[in-house]
Amino acid sequence: MILFEGENGAGKSNLLEAMYLLAVARSPRASTERELVRRSNGEGEFYTQVAANVERQDDSVNLQINFRSVSAPPTAGASAATTPRVMSVQKYFRASTLIGHLNAVMFSADDLEIVYGSPSVRRRYLNILISQTDREYLGAIQRYERVLRQRNHLLRQIRDGSARINELAFWDDELVKEGICIVAQRLAAVRLLSEGANPMYARLSGGSETLAVSYQPNVALPDGADVSRDSIAELMGAKLKEQRRQELARGITVTGPHRDDLALTLDGMEAAAFASRGQTRTAVLALKLAEAEYLKRRRGQEPVILLDDVLSELDAARREQVLGHAAQYHQALITTADREAIAPQLRSGTARFSVCSSKVQLLH
Repeated sequence: MILFEGENGAGKSNLLEAMYLLAVARSPRASTERELVRRSNGEGEFYTQVAANVERQDDSVNLQINFRSVSAPPTAGASAATTPRVMSVQKYFRASTLIGHLNAVMFSADDLEIVYGSPSVRRRYLNILISQTDREYLGAIQRYERVLRQRNHLLRQIRDGSARINELAFWDDELVKEGICIVAQRLAAVRLLSEGANPMYARLSGGSETLAVSYQPNVALPDGADVSRDSIAELMGAKLKEQRRQELARGITVTGPHRDDLALTLDGMEAAAFASRGQTRTAVLALKLAEAEYLKRRRGQEPVILLDDVLSELDAARREQVLGHAAQYHQALITTADREAIAPQLRSGTARFSVCSSKVQLLH
């Protein structure tokens, strides 16, 4: 294990976030890419770069992400005091070429939103996870989002009388074609996640409750382990026809995997509504550790484990369980503001670094 120690606000989280950014091409916290570029009150261009050398079983690869932001002054005639600057951000990488070279699992307090947040948070979680192991899925997601935008635009045109309804047939077929891959891959991934998360939660909680993770597709699927892609296509096409009148009235697509969800329950009760904060934190930790096993199984090599302030709000027994499991991986990077929260037997052989004002220094 590698331990990063420092006060709150010292920059520990930024360090782990940078590593995760190289793995998934998206920040786990920033809502826009503008937030990733160092702020300045001056005009001109500003840069952010994240780079690393990743050594794998058979080779090594250099990964690098560059952002450039341009801060423009207010337009002519506008007040510089009251008009905000326009900040545009350009990125010099493609997610499709970056994702998959470095596999990583990150836990932070923000991940409790997997339970408490909207369905879009859970879909994003699934997309990031599966994309790390399957480029077909990543491509399907990207194409599906483009098709969805085009179809929604056409629905509004039909509603407003500027397009004909028979033009929908092409976009229906495209939506189903890309949706098949997304639904099939999510179904398989969640099944594996659930198989790993349930026993992991039992270990962390002492077996007091049962955690279940289940996929809730927008298009109802038949029960059973094997659902063919032909069945998914047939069911999705039928629901598109069923919802046609509603979609035309609203001008949006209401059928498809962009409306899917992921359910987490404890003893059959919805975690978001009935679980305590401690139970929720334990459930998300179990899910994340199951995610690590999923990546290891699918990729044939261990992911990097990134645990940001994982020790807070956990009792000593659960801390020991989490850290003991993380220590089984070749690289587990952990941040903490309280070194004493880690049991002495787990600190043995741990590389320690101090983080202060975003500067990292090896401790001896």
